[in-house]
Amino acid sequence: MSSEVLSMTQPQRRTASAEPLLRIEDLEVTVHKQHGSVSLVRETSFEVREGEIVCLVGESGSGKSVTARTIMGLTGLDPNMEVTGRILLGNEDLVALAPDRVRRLRGRDLTMVFQEPLSSLDPVYTVEFQLREALRRRERVGRKAERERLLSALREVGIHDGQRVLHSYPHQLSGGMCQRVMIAMALLGRPRLLIADEPTTALDVTVQAQILDLIDRLRREEGMAVLLVTHDMGVAADLADRVIVMYAGQVVEDAAPRDIFARPAHPYTAALLGSIPPMAGERPARLPAIRGSVPDPSALPTGCAFHPRCPRATETCVSTRPVAGEIDGRRAACWHPLVEEGVAR
Repeated sequence: MSSEVLSMTQPQRRTASAEPLLRIEDLEVTVHKQHGSVSLVRETSFEVREGEIVCLVGESGSGKSVTARTIMGLTGLDPNMEVTGRILLGNEDLVALAPDRVRRLRGRDLTMVFQEPLSSLDPVYTVEFQLREALRRRERVGRKAERERLLSALREVGIHDGQRVLHSYPHQLSGGMCQRVMIAMALLGRPRLLIADEPTTALDVTVQAQILDLIDRLRREEGMAVLLVTHDMGVAADLADRVIVMYAGQVVEDAAPRDIFARPAHPYTAALLGSIPPMAGERPARLPAIRGSVPDPSALPTGCAFHPRCPRATETCVSTRPVAGEIDGRRAACWHPLVEEGVAR
């Protein structure tokens, strides 16, 4: 692992609430097709506490975005999708709730920033109309105060010509500007849980840092819980209280950043970290990469899904799926982890 990522990992994390705000228990997401069923998320369990930032990492196709959309209740809107298990927001099971109740929670108690802002904003309404609707889901104030709140929300995400943006339609703004509008909309209601799916992908590094600082400040000041889906391991090292690694629709490791980045337990986690190109020193002749690719959900390998790409795989890995267990203070699903109790291997 590169020294740059290690240097970003903080030795001590801010304390979060002991009580989980979000609990995912044995989540399964299955799509039923004409020629059979495919599991997109399998046996997934994790928690997010109040005031905690949890980063969900893994390659494209690992099930991160499907998990995020399922928490929001969006996956279940597709009649071909089946969701089982429990998604507890406080004491309410979002899987079992009536659709009307889930809709009332969305935009107030839980909000989401999507990867594609242009497809998430309504093209026939102005930015002002859409921001106002988001604010009114939480509270109603006078017209003048409402407009000030909208302008303030835009300033928080780095938009200083707010009057022009408020009167604009999404197609009149750049992708990066639309992404900032989406983030402002999600944060306007000061939700209990923010789900952010690659929220800063289309933004330059200066605005990216500003947005991440804003999210970090809100979780500290208001106890907002954050589930952040990201490919950027540096962001995870810098912000996360816990890092959850997903592969082929399953959680393979769940640990504190210091443990993940200094002593990963799962070979897949180690491979992800090993694929980060060095930022200093001699440039390698070939960029580091994990051999092979994420398996198609409709043709998962037997046993451990990572075994075709894993240098530590044995016959046990090929034949039997590992179950997540406690290893040296973290959860990992591996027959041959890189760490034992208190010992790195």
